[in-house]
Amino acid sequence: MTDKNVPSPLRDRCIGMTTPEAIRQFETEGYFIIPDALSTAGIAALKAEFDSLPMRPSFYTDAPSFSVTPPHVHGPEGASLIGNPPVLDFVRALVGDELVFMHSFYILSHPGSPPLEMHTDYQPYGSTYSQWLESCPLRVRVLYYLDDTRDDRAALRIVPRSHICWHADAQPYRRYKAHPEEVMLPLKAGDAFVFATRLFHGVGPNTTDETRGMVEIDYRPLWARPYGPVPDWSPEELRHVPPALLPMVERRNRTDFAWEFDTKRLAVDTPAPGMAPSRWGA
Repeated sequence: MTDKNVPSPLRDRCIGMTTPEAIRQFETEGYFIIPDALSTAGIAALKAEFDSLPMRPSFYTDAPSFSVTPPHVHGPEGASLIGNPPVLDFVRALVGDELVFMHSFYILSHPGSPPLEMHTDYQPYGSTYSQWLESCPLRVRVLYYLDDTRDDRAALRIVPRSHICWHADAQPYRRYKAHPEEVMLPLKAGDAFVFATRLFHGVGPNTTDETRGMVEIDYRPLWARPYGPVPDWSPEELRHVPPALLPMVERRNRTDFAWEFDTKRLAVDTPAPGMAPSRWGA
């Protein structure tokens, strides 16, 4: 068992990284951790708001573990989390300034919850489960932990570097009970785990008598629209979203490019630092 007061070395390795170092960590390993992305007061406010959030069972447990209503629809605390500065600043440095918010979930792991198999959150051809929502060619997912995790309390399990694997073993629709090189990653309340949706990940069992809460938020760059249409949010569903965040939230299908073109299309004359080798630093 991992002592709850002993931080994960992988977590602590991310502390103090420069932005280029953080981008390299994400692009090579598939994730970056932002410790203390939420304050103690912020966690308390989210938990208080979520007390009235309706929950439903999931496909892997009969316990009420997934929110029926997205947190940003339910109240202002969940909606404001979309624009949390330390996380949003990193995501924009990683994929560009023009972001589209795709969805949010509140997820609970109750005492006795079984492990969740290793899987990806990328479904390039859609699925009967999420339709086109997870088909975007590039997305960044953020997990905000509202409680400490340990290896006996629904800790995250990941296979580092699996997001860049070209082998058929990493085809995104495959699921694994376990992987011999997976890593258990205990995190603290307030931490944000930012990861590539092609990264294989799962969750350990919760054998404690404590419930673990987590908020999931999903972003994509403007160009990477889903391969098929997804429902846009209604005005009623956007009532809690701060006005400054509405351009990023209100239209989930929008994009900024034309896919019909010929080989004579005009090239742009910009330095494109986002794809320069120096994005990792010297």
